[in-house]
Amino acid sequence: MSEHIIYVDSAADPRLIRYRREFERKRHTHEGYFVAESQFLVQRLLDSDLEIASILVDGIEKIPPLPPHRVGTFPIYVISREDVKELVGYNFHRGIMACGKRPERKSIDAALDGEVPPISTVLAASMIGDFENLGAITRTACAFGADAILLDGGCADPFSRRSLRVSTGHAFKIPIVESTDFAGDLARLKSLGFESFATVLSDKATPLSQVQRADRSVILVGNEGYGLEQETVTACDHRMTIAMQRGSDSLNVAMATGIFLYHFCYLQSALTSE
Repeated sequence: MSEHIIYVDSAADPRLIRYRREFERKRHTHEGYFVAESQFLVQRLLDSDLEIASILVDGIEKIPPLPPHRVGTFPIYVISREDVKELVGYNFHRGIMACGKRPERKSIDAALDGEVPPISTVLAASMIGDFENLGAITRTACAFGADAILLDGGCADPFSRRSLRVSTGHAFKIPIVESTDFAGDLARLKSLGFESFATVLSDKATPLSQVQRADRSVILVGNEGYGLEQETVTACDHRMTIAMQRGSDSLNVAMATGIFLYHFCYLQSALTSE
């Protein structure tokens, strides 16, 4: 592995450009890269199927143990802690970062591996603009066993540094479809036998405690401030809500998504065990 360890003596070295925050904002999504920060996230990336372009550490002792199939497949840059701080502009990186290659954009069919399980759950998110909310939603969807996540063009980047931190790398584990035709993808799921459940704040919607999932279910969640667009709600098969007490009118979208997912995936487990 030693021939792939490269000592760099300047934060301005062009080989490190992908680690700069301004590069991420301008070009990462377009060029297909992302940056994972901290030993924990880098290790999860190493253990995933995603391609790694490079690793950057602020000392040789920070180089993580590499799985055998990773050895010698990318450069490991070693740079001083002062230069790392200059490079990224803050100190959250914990002395180790990795630049990964984003997975190829998937169709909804590809995300479901072309063979939809008879009992399955897809989480569809529209206009979730907060990176941390999206990270929490990704982590929850993966943990509760959703089969895929469908995001419309108004959602934050699931592979941004902030989203990845909050998702604790679960974005590496669950199929994510960054849709260019959200309505078309929902229609495709309907053609595959999925029923859609819109999450709304309305006393006319069915309380979650009374909701019975379909064998194939799509849960739709919307923007932190105003929820789902009305045309999206109208196109859904069902409308559901979480009953609240003490005059509470809403929950954080990530928390609410976790409650909906737990309910659906609990019922899913019951169905598959019959």
